[in-house]
Amino acid sequence: MSAMALRRLVYALVLAGALLFQITNDNYLAHFLLAVCAALPPLSLSISLRGMLGCRLTLCAVPAAPARGGDGRWQVSVDMPGLLPLARLALRTEEKNLLTGHTQRRRLSMSGVAGKRPADLSAPTGHCGVLELRADKIRVYDYLGLFSRHVPSPPPARMQCSPIPADTPPPLLPEGLGLPAPYGAVRRGPGEDYDLRDYRPGDPMRAVHWKLSSKWDKLIVRERADAALPLPLLTLDRLGSPGELDRLLDKLLGLSRALLSIQRPHAVLWLERDGRPQLRPVSDEKELQDCLAALLGSPAPRTGPKLDSLPELPQLSGGASFRIHVALEGGEDGG
Repeated sequence: MSAMALRRLVYALVLAGALLFQITNDNYLAHFLLAVCAALPPLSLSISLRGMLGCRLTLCAVPAAPARGGDGRWQVSVDMPGLLPLARLALRTEEKNLLTGHTQRRRLSMSGVAGKRPADLSAPTGHCGVLELRADKIRVYDYLGLFSRHVPSPPPARMQCSPIPADTPPPLLPEGLGLPAPYGAVRRGPGEDYDLRDYRPGDPMRAVHWKLSSKWDKLIVRERADAALPLPLLTLDRLGSPGELDRLLDKLLGLSRALLSIQRPHAVLWLERDGRPQLRPVSDEKELQDCLAALLGSPAPRTGPKLDSLPELPQLSGGASFRIHVALEGGEDGG
């Protein structure tokens, strides 16, 4: 028996008792008790009706993108007219990790709900992934709990639990034909095209462009355009248990940040669950965050197709690439 059905049964028994008392005792007190019992339900409904008709729910994540294992929580806010709080609000929530597929459902009952006091729920941030919170079966009750009304479901809220970057030095990359350096090519004359880039330890001092270095307030070096560096291509097989995915994504994020620290644009390649390749360029922090959102926001199976099963990898536009495969065992493999 539901809670509302039980309350209605109790009220019916109380009303029947008041009616029986009035029948057997023809006095003022008996009439007064019967009138009070009969008037309570419409009075409770009239007081509660405005808030019941106008209340709406809002879900949000605080913060929106915590690190894995960080302090993340959901906030359930109620927007309602009037000054009186709602007597009781009942709902069902569903939390789902879009990367691992783990789903958790909870039933919540909140009493004395006020519009300016959102309810906090803990978020399961133990594994990487985009967490999504949905709420349904929302009902609001009057003060006696005899009447209820369905409230429309709010839009879902999302929280991105990001990996913790591994402490990884920049990988050793081969020299060769590839994409131009960050500052572009400069033409000085026939056979004298060269690219400008930031100084890296080991560069000869004769290659420093002193005029531009003084202008940019940092060392800029020249290198021949035909010696431009190839684009690193980070590949990974996005498979495994939640713990294995955490370690894999930690290594990927560490490598990507290490490449960005030496101003090396790169790309990330993986397969979706249906075998479709996903290729994301990464040249700055914003593109890295976009790449992470795509990695964490779609389901990853425990087993499935691997990149080695492709007849050939997608080709990058603009020049040659150098593949770095990110794996759990044995570190990174270049090729």
